[in-house]
Amino acid sequence: MECFIVEKDNIDLEKHELVLAGDEAHHAIRPLRIKTGDPLLATDLSGVCYQCRVERADPGTLTLICSIKEILPNFGESKRNILLIQGMIAQPSRWEFLLEKGTELGVTSIQPVTTERTERESFNRERSERILRASVKQTKRARIPELRELSSFGMALSDAIKDGRRILLLHEAADKSSTLSRSTLTTDEAIAVAIGPEGGFSDSEVEMASKSGAEIVSLGPRRLRAETAAIAALAILIDQ
Repeated sequence: MECFIVEKDNIDLEKHELVLAGDEAHHAIRPLRIKTGDPLLATDLSGVCYQCRVERADPGTLTLICSIKEILPNFGESKRNILLIQGMIAQPSRWEFLLEKGTELGVTSIQPVTTERTERESFNRERSERILRASVKQTKRARIPELRELSSFGMALSDAIKDGRRILLLHEAADKSSTLSRSTLTTDEAIAVAIGPEGGFSDSEVEMASKSGAEIVSLGPRRLRAETAAIAALAILIDQ
């Protein structure tokens, strides 16, 4: 069953009906050839998916009228709220790969940060948002990850503390007994996992985070690329 994005203004719960329009309808009607009677899934990106049946497909106006068969709150969402604090990655393609895979794995929020070793201090927000939306459809999620504005690492730590999050900072020099493990987590706790850019966090940043209450952990003996570390950490932390 294919998944599409529906605008909230196009959902009528009293009529048990929603309308797909614009690019979403074009994609459904033309390449996918979805027609009357076909089932589909629609997400409002804010926490609800709708299992639907196409009642009318109009190629002329590029609209699909769909009846809502079932409302699915938090469909495809993890039980654990995960904020990824990510040092900006120098290569745009690797940043975009991280956005795609992080969304597929179920990350809740992404906070890009500048650190002492970041080589890039900007990103294309419009393109990044498009990647997030496409990934939500691919993985059939009810909610799009929040992509926060670029900030300093110190500010991101401060915000995570204010939010009451448990902070885990990945660093290759962590004690060997401090390997990231799902067994030490509880289902309902909100977590911030901090991952440095190429070259990792500096010693002073690790010390600052530790003094702020962050737990310094590792992913094992091998040194990973920034985006690989993020994906590996999320795969461990996300509670399915």
